Amino acid sequence: MLTPLDRLSIYSVLCFIALSTLVMRSPAEGSLMPLISVAATIVGIWLEIRQWQGSSSKEC
Repeated sequence: MLTPLDRLSIYSVLCFIALSTLVMRSPAEGSLMPLISVAATIVGIWLEIRQWQGSSSKEC
């Protein structure tokens, strides 16, 4: 089972890869996949951070 920190790290790496793909592509390419990937990873990071903060406040 992955810890929240592990999942957050995975989402961060995926976001970096998606941003790199977005920057490295030529303007002539019309693919929306890098934009969708960046949006999905940002949502994943946001959800993990909210879940992580919620679980840590319950432990106190």
